[in-house]
Amino acid sequence: MDGRDLVLVIDITKDKEQRADLLEQGQSIITNEYQNKEKRKRAVRTIHKRISACLLMLLISTGTISVSANEPKTTEIQAPAQTEVSTQASISTEATLTEQTKVNVHQKKEQSKKKENSKKKSKEPKTKKRTQPSKLKKLKKTKKKEQKIQVKIRPQISKSYTEESLKMKRNKEYIGHYIYFNQGDAAWNQNGYGIHAAGCGPTSMAVCVTNLTKKWVTPVDTTKWAYENGYYSSEGSVHSAIPAMAAHWDLGCEGLGTTEQAIKKSLKKGRPVIALMGPGYFTSGGHFMVLIDIDQNDNVTIADVGSRRRSHYKYPLRDVIGQSKKADAGGPFWSVYLKKSVRVTKHKKGKKQKDVQDGSEKIIQEFYAGIEEGKILIGHKRMAGEKLTGSGKFLKNQVLSLAAKLGDGKIKSIANTYSFESVPIGDEKGLLSSPSGFNLNKYLERTY
Repeated sequence: MDGRDLVLVIDITKDKEQRADLLEQGQSIITNEYQNKEKRKRAVRTIHKRISACLLMLLISTGTISVSANEPKTTEIQAPAQTEVSTQASISTEATLTEQTKVNVHQKKEQSKKKENSKKKSKEPKTKKRTQPSKLKKLKKTKKKEQKIQVKIRPQISKSYTEESLKMKRNKEYIGHYIYFNQGDAAWNQNGYGIHAAGCGPTSMAVCVTNLTKKWVTPVDTTKWAYENGYYSSEGSVHSAIPAMAAHWDLGCEGLGTTEQAIKKSLKKGRPVIALMGPGYFTSGGHFMVLIDIDQNDNVTIADVGSRRRSHYKYPLRDVIGQSKKADAGGPFWSVYLKKSVRVTKHKKGKKQKDVQDGSEKIIQEFYAGIEEGKILIGHKRMAGEKLTGSGKFLKNQVLSLAAKLGDGKIKSIANTYSFESVPIGDEKGLLSSPSGFNLNKYLERTY
């Protein structure tokens, strides 16, 4: 007999005692049934927990299995309030476990999807990383350095050079009777050769070539030739440049070393001597200049192409030799001279052509040696009956002697009709403003 049958019997029985017994019996039956249900519920909860644990393990391991727990069916019976409460608690607990299971399953599915997406991404081919612009620039710079080619820049002579050269030719500068060039003048430094800083060698040779050949050969001419033939750079000239340049302009060149007697002999013959100086009065490193004359006390006149101021003084030859720099190619002193076979030809306006030999050059050099250094002769027509005295008479005799040695009738005529005075170079312009002024130096330069 179950609980339902007992309820039916109680309702039929009318005897109070019998009903009381039946009620007690029914309560015991209900209690037993309740206890059995509780046991079954506990067993069901235990089973549910185990199933949930198994499901969680499966989901963690695979992430692809979905399980829904079946809710147990409950029998509707009349039971005390306590029984209903525990039953509802059991049902709510089971529902909570089911919801949690669903949530866990959903989370595992999301995690499994993320894992799958990450695996797909990892399987996709990796694209090459682009090099950052800064790295590209560095690479390019390195490449350029490796492929860098040193280009030799060819100097270019300015368009104004010819005009400047002619201007300098019309207004020649002299040291004694030698035409003088200074390496720092603007006329020679608009071409990229760096003559102002390093062109003392070619400039010294220009002094020798111009004075010996009577041709207008400027520092630009000598530097250009030396540069193109490998004797000159922006650092200066090699020692062998001196004999090489002399040979190019058909001049003789003799290396004198540091022999004092050989240098004196060259200067007394009217042969200029190029000197390479070392640290001392003339330079702090290395410097070419020209010795152009020597007096009875062995003091030399120099044409220092780097300094006009230093060119205004005389220096003991021994001191100059003492400050010279060690050199090869026969240096540090070189005698430069005209070869015996060389003749210089000049065309005089309105007169026949005349050949001037080496003797004429020597005569003119000896003539200027008797005049005060750094000065030239300017003549003015004398008044009728005017007599010459002192320096005027001396200069007239010197000019007459020059005319006789050269066989030049014009100079003789000038000496007899003009009075001469010696003036510093550069001061002659004012004296020549008069129509009667005569510049003997200009005449000799044009004629010889």
